[in-house]
Amino acid sequence: MIYNAYAEQNEQVCGIKLVSCGHIFSKPGREINRPCGREDWLLFYIAKGSETFYKENAEVGEAGSFIVFAPGEKQHHVSIGDKTAEFYYIHFQCRQLPDDLSLETSRVYHTLFNRRICDLFEDVLDETIRKRPFYEKLCIYKLLYLLTVLNREVSCINHPDRENFERIAQVVQHMNKFYSSDLTLKDYADMCSMSKYHFLRTFEKIVGDTPVEYRNNIRLQHAADLLLEERLAVEQISNLVGYSSASYFSSAFKQKYKLSPKQYQKQKR
Repeated sequence: MIYNAYAEQNEQVCGIKLVSCGHIFSKPGREINRPCGREDWLLFYIAKGSETFYKENAEVGEAGSFIVFAPGEKQHHVSIGDKTAEFYYIHFQCRQLPDDLSLETSRVYHTLFNRRICDLFEDVLDETIRKRPFYEKLCIYKLLYLLTVLNREVSCINHPDRENFERIAQVVQHMNKFYSSDLTLKDYADMCSMSKYHFLRTFEKIVGDTPVEYRNNIRLQHAADLLLEERLAVEQISNLVGYSSASYFSSAFKQKYKLSPKQYQKQKR
């Protein structure tokens, strides 16, 4: 676990009190097993990698999946795969979830990975770490907003356009696993049995980014990891994540992270 930020809140807002939150980088095989759960609620989000949840049957959640545990509910899940996984969590206290949220507890929800959701978790973490005036209220408002956004993501699964959602989800999963591939827009469209332009419009409508933007973001996130974990040259990392031009890679990386790859590597290390 890289860090764990405890909120230490004494104040309740809307009947909710935030207990703790964190950002976990987990090696394969990390196991959480609480047969009787905890006294508080848990929101657990998979940002990278896979997690197996054990209930009546084992169920695997990929990046974008999340689960909410109520107090006293069994929590048994294990990090799987062969690479470091990444998770966010928030523990909070309340009598029950707000009535307008239609989220079932102890159920794995499979939604498309959304970097904006990670940003919302980061907002809560930032408030708990800095503890600026009124941070307790802001944390809870942000938590409610986060739960509402996740609820909306779930509603997309049950949308009348679900068939398109499932087709696009297959492409998103492929991009996350094979982000360095040089597949074209037409190749992805063929996976969905769509025309190229219909696929482009549908993908952007569901995901919020174009296919190229989405895949480039995945490539840059993996590049950032490699810059910290591996002793590789920038040109090597550029090729590993799928860029044919090191200069284009460096330009895209700087646009996203506001630092060149070498500056990022030096600063983070």
